[in-house]
Amino acid sequence: MSIGVELIACATCGGADRDEHGRTRGERLMVQLETSRAPADANVTLSSVRCLWACKRSCAVHLRAPGRAGYVLVELAPTAETARALLDYAAMYNDSADGGVPFRQWPQPLRGHFLCRIPPTTESTATASSALAPGAPPASTPIERS
Repeated sequence: MSIGVELIACATCGGADRDEHGRTRGERLMVQLETSRAPADANVTLSSVRCLWACKRSCAVHLRAPGRAGYVLVELAPTAETARALLDYAAMYNDSADGGVPFRQWPQPLRGHFLCRIPPTTESTATASSALAPGAPPASTPIERS
């Protein structure tokens, strides 16, 4: 099921570790992603943001698609090998029925770099409420403070 995914690189990651051209680690990763793209990667949109708030764990990227869980990956090397692994993973994520990619298929350069899974956004708060832990108040219920 091909829906198209977005791979967002943090442009400001690794700002203290600039190369001879003044580029941050995040900017270097974005260059590697753009350079590594192949025609088979047409369903992967590349973009960047100023900060993903993973500053102590740069380089960071966020992979997302409508109706699917997103993933934040951190401590990535700004290399061609990492870029190709990210694009390959994004393609598997895109082609799967629900965005899930079995661990055994994860490219080696990405193993150990997944920081968090972000639940998919939904159309209604009722759906979001059902995803809460048992006993948790519905999303629309104010939490009382004492």
